[in-house]
Amino acid sequence: MNYTLQKIGDVNIVTVELVEASLSQSDDFKKYIYSLTEGGARKVVLDLGKVLYMDSSFIGALVAGLKHLLSNQGEMALANIGSDVLALFELTRLDKVFHVYNSVDDAVKSFD
Repeated sequence: MNYTLQKIGDVNIVTVELVEASLSQSDDFKKYIYSLTEGGARKVVLDLGKVLYMDSSFIGALVAGLKHLLSNQGEMALANIGSDVLALFELTRLDKVFHVYNSVDDAVKSFD
């Protein structure tokens, strides 16, 4: 599995253990986020600190995961986004769709 899960209270912190987040992992990632939601998770932080590259299919999986969480009264925050990936989010204006934080701690605190 390319994701590790840690819980702090009711916040699920998912560390994406991929350097390149692309088409070959996007479907598994989406299923993973869906399974968290169906398992009762309502607050999810994605730690993207290890991701150096992200393609459009993985971004689509992120958006699908966010929509699934929102439709189940959940929330998602992104943390530790590298400069190249952040530039992509800014270019596509997804930095306005996702709550983006510099650290996991800041993202966790945002749910309070």
